[in-house]
Amino acid sequence: MSFHEKSNIAMLMIMLGVYGVYFGGAALGILSADVPPEQALAATNATMIVTVAAVVVLSIVAHIVIAILKPSEADESRDERDRMIEMRGDQRGGFVLALGSFGALVLAMLGFPVWMIANAILAGLVAGEIVKAVSKLIDYRRGV
Repeated sequence: MSFHEKSNIAMLMIMLGVYGVYFGGAALGILSADVPPEQALAATNATMIVTVAAVVVLSIVAHIVIAILKPSEADESRDERDRMIEMRGDQRGGFVLALGSFGALVLAMLGFPVWMIANAILAGLVAGEIVKAVSKLIDYRRGV
C-alpha cells in the first residue's frame, strides 16, 4: 500500500469519525432542542470550529505517524496512476459538493436560519470529501 493510499484511508477514517460525532451529536442535538436561533448559531459556531480544528490536528498526527512508519514511502512522488485516481476522486467529490452547495442555496432562499445553512454547507463539504476518499480507495483497490 502506497503512502498516498494510506493517507487517503487515514483521512477517510478521521472524517467519518470526527464529523460523524459532530453531525450525530451536536448538530442533531440542536435540531431536536427548542433553542432560539441566536443560541443555536453560537453553539454550532463553537462546535464547528472545534470540529474542524480536531480534523486538522488529527490529520497532521496521522500523516506524521504514516511517514515515521515508512519514511521511504513518504518521499515518493505521485505517478501517473496516483494522478489519475486523484483526478477521478476530485470529479466525483466535486459533483457531490456542487449538490450540497445547491442545497444550501435553496435553504437560504427559503429563509432557513443561518446556523442551518452553515451546517448544510459543512455537510456538503464533508460529503464531497468522503465521496472523494471512497472513490480514491475503490480506484486504488480495483485499479484505474
